[in-house]
Amino acid sequence: MSAEEVVSKLKTNSEQNCDEAVRLLVKIAENIVKDPANLKIRSLQKNNSTIKNKILSVKGGLECLKLMGFQENESSFTLPSTTSVEKLQEVKSCLLNLKNSDKQQGAVPKVKQDTIIKSNNSNFEVNGDDLDNVKRFVLPPLKKQFTNPFLQRIETEFHRALAFDDKECQKRAKKLIPLDRLEKNAQRNLRYVQTRIKNERVQDPEFSIQDMLVVELLKWFKEEFFSWVDSPDCESCGGNTVMSHMSSDKSDLVYTNRVEVYKCKTCNSFTKFPRFNDLNILLETRRGRCGEWANVFTLFCCSLGWDARYVVDELDHVWTEVYSITQKRWVHCDCCENAYDTPLMYETGWNKKLTYIIAYSPDEVQDVTWRYSSNHREVLARRNKCSEDILVNALITLRNERQKSFSTTKRDYLTKRLVAELIDLMVERKPNDNEKFGRISGSKEWRSARGEIKNENMYVWIISSKHIVNNKVTIKYSTALDKYEFVKGDDGVLIVNEWQYGVYDFSNMFRKEEKDWKTVYLARNEGTDQGSVSWKFELDKGVRKCIDNLSLKFNYQLYENGVVQVQLISDNKCVDFHNTEGVVETQAFSGVRHFTIKATLSGGKGSVAWQHAQLFRQSCDSKDFPFVLCVTFKNVE
Repeated sequence: MSAEEVVSKLKTNSEQNCDEAVRLLVKIAENIVKDPANLKIRSLQKNNSTIKNKILSVKGGLECLKLMGFQENESSFTLPSTTSVEKLQEVKSCLLNLKNSDKQQGAVPKVKQDTIIKSNNSNFEVNGDDLDNVKRFVLPPLKKQFTNPFLQRIETEFHRALAFDDKECQKRAKKLIPLDRLEKNAQRNLRYVQTRIKNERVQDPEFSIQDMLVVELLKWFKEEFFSWVDSPDCESCGGNTVMSHMSSDKSDLVYTNRVEVYKCKTCNSFTKFPRFNDLNILLETRRGRCGEWANVFTLFCCSLGWDARYVVDELDHVWTEVYSITQKRWVHCDCCENAYDTPLMYETGWNKKLTYIIAYSPDEVQDVTWRYSSNHREVLARRNKCSEDILVNALITLRNERQKSFSTTKRDYLTKRLVAELIDLMVERKPNDNEKFGRISGSKEWRSARGEIKNENMYVWIISSKHIVNNKVTIKYSTALDKYEFVKGDDGVLIVNEWQYGVYDFSNMFRKEEKDWKTVYLARNEGTDQGSVSWKFELDKGVRKCIDNLSLKFNYQLYENGVVQVQLISDNKCVDFHNTEGVVETQAFSGVRHFTIKATLSGGKGSVAWQHAQLFRQSCDSKDFPFVLCVTFKNVE
């Protein structure tokens, strides 16, 4: 394959994936040309997350490496020392031409993306643009009105919140959001809610398009835009690293005052990971932990014209609150968890012993601890950094100082909104089911060490090439046997016992066995208004196929006015399944690589309403499978 053909293949990816792959490939070529005798930089480990996710998973990425002269081994790609660098230069020129042609065609220009910040004999790469060329927001001087360290931190954080109001930064952030796609999804979801309200007479949650768009923004931000970093991959060998120390080298601390240094478990090399606060820089790096995530997500919300706050838990977590115009209240949004309006999740699901939670925006600062606790008295007993009167007076002082230049109309609006919020904060409420789960962001080991682990199922049925025979796979479940069967291409059968261990997510659901009637089925928990369960299926990244046709048998039984809604979902596609018996086929998902089946159970009458909507009801001695999914595939064109 020629260089031109490889470049054409790269251009078939999304603009963001193409740009990132080109940036990395150019950098690989430049590093080798600069230091051709360095064998370490001529070897790329397949298990390196950057190589795997940003080059090998991108169309044309593998071909480009081979075109450069890299040879594939079992665990790596290696450029032999005998390979001429002229080929690298040629491929690099084609990639740079692709970059430049995009700019000429009206793409948003990007500044140089090959920064290496040097520290003595070692380097750390900033995964973003040349930071010297990134416009940075300069804050006005800080007044420093308090001597108490806690109040000083509040004053500093409130001062930093001015950056969210920077119009140039907001404009730059908004350009990165796929707003048309998110708005289309939000409109679809709002119509679905409105239809349910009308047809099923459910309670109107008073959602607006803004509320739905926040949900879509959370999902996109977590799944596509930002990357989580527990510890960076080793720069030398791509291996796993562990935290060693914080850098005190002044040459490292140019763009941030915090640079973490990690030691490789394999080769003992050191890799540096800077913790940036500057929003303009974070729009380039797009990686980090909760601090970086919440900073950028709050900026995105502000860029869309919403009032948003950066919320700091003194026990080491941060998130965002967005003011819902329709609901007339601040709504909790945690982009690390893709969580919307579940404020009690930290206390209930993460087992946090909360003390102080402060919310910061360009306009105001507020103690919002009480929104995140169902036991105000216990929290109050743990607060000892200053008296409550001193804290309240400090917040009032900071708020009045910030708002003194505001118009009378704006100050009156903010005051009325604050009064309504204070009344709301006085009310204790009990956690719902969505607030009883532990943390999902970060590695399992990292979460476990913090005591924030979640009892996870989240099973995904991954379909690899060896599973597919004659372009077809079948996955089925028996309630009587309480097991799944997945027949693989090598004639082996993958068996998953117990219904909950094969589902991606569920809420208020259990398997009911009626001894007297000798029947068994899935139903929602007794005393709940609604239960849901979903299954997720996706093709392995190495499979060069996509879905052609879906055939689904999904039996359910209704009594009285029980309701079961079954949906097949993939990205912006959603198909309702209406049959309680028989098989339904659809080609609506032709061309996709993943989809989810979701069932929602509701309705019913009286004290046994939960029994009036049942999934997969069958006799206890049945050998049938009331849930059978058949997927046929076609080759990717």
